Amino acid sequence: MERIGKKLPDVLLLDIQMPGMQGDELAQAITAKYPGVAILALTNMDMPFHVRNMFASGVKGYLLKSATKNILVSAIETVSRGQQYIDISLKEQLAFELVEGRRSGMVPVLTQREKKILEMIAEEKTNPQIAGELFISLSTVENHRTNLFFKLGVKNAAGLVRKGIQMGLIR
Repeated sequence: MERIGKKLPDVLLLDIQMPGMQGDELAQAITAKYPGVAILALTNMDMPFHVRNMFASGVKGYLLKSATKNILVSAIETVSRGQQYIDISLKEQLAFELVEGRRSGMVPVLTQREKKILEMIAEEKTNPQIAGELFISLSTVENHRTNLFFKLGVKNAAGLVRKGIQMGLIR
């Protein structure tokens, strides 16, 4: 934040996952303090809810790190003109999710791993217990948990369980 204030870039490339503060929180803070800075999220996170969350946080563009140099330059130019940019593969996923969501009554699509973690949260297991039983890192569990919060539109574990039962995702 300090360097942004000194440099005031036209476009800022922002990763979503960083130590200390998540990209959406930082995007909100930057947008509030420096509204003239166009933010382009550059990430490996390819889930539509991340795209929606980052745009809700004030970014102007969302691009995957696997993008070619030409696409990166195009995305930077697009957001610098005040227009929005979304990685083409994510546009297709967002459109599919919109159509499927309408068809299915807006029940979010969870990965198998997210379903398993949601079930384990409902069983009152802690993040370290979940990580141990699934042989994954604690940060991976935390990422899945954050994804579940976004997908289900809740703020805590109790909300996850309540919404999961209401939507028929868990028993």
